[in-house]
Amino acid sequence: MSPWRTTLRLTVPAGLAALTLATTGALSPASAATDWSYRNGYGSCLNVGGWGSNEYVITIDCYDTTSQLFHWGSESNTWQGHTMRRLVNNYSGNCLTTDNATELNAVWMSPCGGGRSGQFWTADDGRIQNQNGNFLIGDDIGPLNTVRELGTGAAFQWIGSTH
Repeated sequence: MSPWRTTLRLTVPAGLAALTLATTGALSPASAATDWSYRNGYGSCLNVGGWGSNEYVITIDCYDTTSQLFHWGSESNTWQGHTMRRLVNNYSGNCLTTDNATELNAVWMSPCGGGRSGQFWTADDGRIQNQNGNFLIGDDIGPLNTVRELGTGAAFQWIGSTH
């Protein structure tokens, strides 16, 4: 066998293997995730504090820490023309969650999973809304809630930035 055939016979499989690994890695969910931070109309950022069962969600000054970085989960559905996904905190791995019990609902972080409609959100149109139809609101600094009626003003505005 000629030397160039031997080289070709060894090089082509190695090159194809490297290409396969590179392509597979580029399409994996971990590499496709984009980190987001959300700032409300007051200029305060969505932030997770505490840990485990004591985890809470507030707005505070923006610091670009992992407690203020989120990514959109891979599971999705469509609701009223919007693609809905879980909003997952990078710090804890838990999902932004709410219920639909009253006109004003608490917001917290909890393990992602199940068919909980209160864990599916969209950030379309400069607001954050969940699949229950409730809108995320946050004052300048403090705890978050959801409300059923979309209002005007800084509490309803959310601007997302990628990192």
